[in-house]
Amino acid sequence: MSKAFHHKQHAGFTMIEVIATLVILAVVSAVVISRGTGTAATDLQVEVDTLKGKLRYAQYLAMNDISPVKWGVQMNGTSYTLVKNTSGDGVTFTQPYNLPNESSAAHSIAPFSATSVNILFDEWGIPYNAAAKLAAAAVITVNPGNQTVTITPETGFIP
Repeated sequence: MSKAFHHKQHAGFTMIEVIATLVILAVVSAVVISRGTGTAATDLQVEVDTLKGKLRYAQYLAMNDISPVKWGVQMNGTSYTLVKNTSGDGVTFTQPYNLPNESSAAHSIAPFSATSVNILFDEWGIPYNAAAKLAAAAVITVNPGNQTVTITPETGFIP
């Protein structure tokens, strides 16, 4: 027999070589993408979503309480607090209450800041700014990044 008869010709890559190369490329690209993106935008979105949840929680508490009690969130620039208004005047707050999953009454959003405002909800879930119902949508802006939280008048819907 001649040697030419036993000689194999390699025409391409095996399936295992192709799969191994794709797996390595996927791992390298995942590492590059995760290191290339910062966490500031994600942290901002988390704080905005948390604020929306706390506003909805205040609305829930108000809807399950007896009139003239109002529940709300008091924004102070870099933090906010869950408050209760028992007098119905929309201005006098009792002691702050701990927010869900928080060890203190105030939740800090630092290094971000937000519009200082007091938003209260009555037993129907209608939003108030101090003693008056909201005439227009209340917009809380969280900076830097200009993320907004909008509270719809009459319904208190927070998209």
